[in-house]
Amino acid sequence: MFSRLPTLLVAALCALGQSAAAQAPRPSDLIEASIRTGWKTESGTHMAALHLRIAQDWITYWRHPGETGVVPRLDWAGSGNLADVTIHWPEPQLFIKSGFNSIGYSNELVLPIELTPEDPGAPIRLDAMLSIGVCDDICIPVDLALRSDLNGAGRHDPLIAQALSRGPASSQMVGLRDMRCELTPAGRGVVLSVEMELPATGQHEFLLVELPGSGLRSRTLPSTRNGRTITGQLKLRPADGQVPLIDRSAVQISLISERGAARHQGCSVSN
Repeated sequence: MFSRLPTLLVAALCALGQSAAAQAPRPSDLIEASIRTGWKTESGTHMAALHLRIAQDWITYWRHPGETGVVPRLDWAGSGNLADVTIHWPEPQLFIKSGFNSIGYSNELVLPIELTPEDPGAPIRLDAMLSIGVCDDICIPVDLALRSDLNGAGRHDPLIAQALSRGPASSQMVGLRDMRCELTPAGRGVVLSVEMELPATGQHEFLLVELPGSGLRSRTLPSTRNGRTITGQLKLRPADGQVPLIDRSAVQISLISERGAARHQGCSVSN
């Protein structure tokens, strides 16, 4: 079931001087990694997973790290017989690190990776690089080499199946009653504000607003709660300075707390 990864390759300290760097823990003491080779699906893809075991009190990040952190990056350029990759992110949690909201995982992460071969009858050769951050009071970027040959039908893996079933809840499941989106001018750009009426989902919450595929430069702003209403904001800055046309159905909203996450698509409750 496991194909061991090589030793962690690179570690560098964020915003620390040389004296602090000398005292920093080794990456190999903070994270262990392996590939779960998984199985071939009925559609012809191969469902594998990256399995990370993280040291106590340290975290690694979700696809969006929150207010601070390291964005995970995967480079598949060295792989063979690989046409496409889909990452199925399990439900993340919100952590307060150095006074900032960080979104990610602690202890253990099984990250399902669905691989589409160019030739369904040939093995997939994984040769990729994953760059992540492992953070506590300090943040250590780490590069991991992922190498494995995936051949044949494989076999069903309960841990991968469990991770696939642990996606974010729907907004209706956490009690969304009403919402609205609003655009307001802000300097050379605009701010997209999303207000959602729903009960608190935890002691700490972060409302992440995204507009994927827009091509606009964007920056997430802190979210706020007032009673039953939580507001999240996204600042957009078009290159030509013109106010962009926003497809409200394309707006993606994630509400993350220390209890988990919920997801909503679009700017109406019916979406």
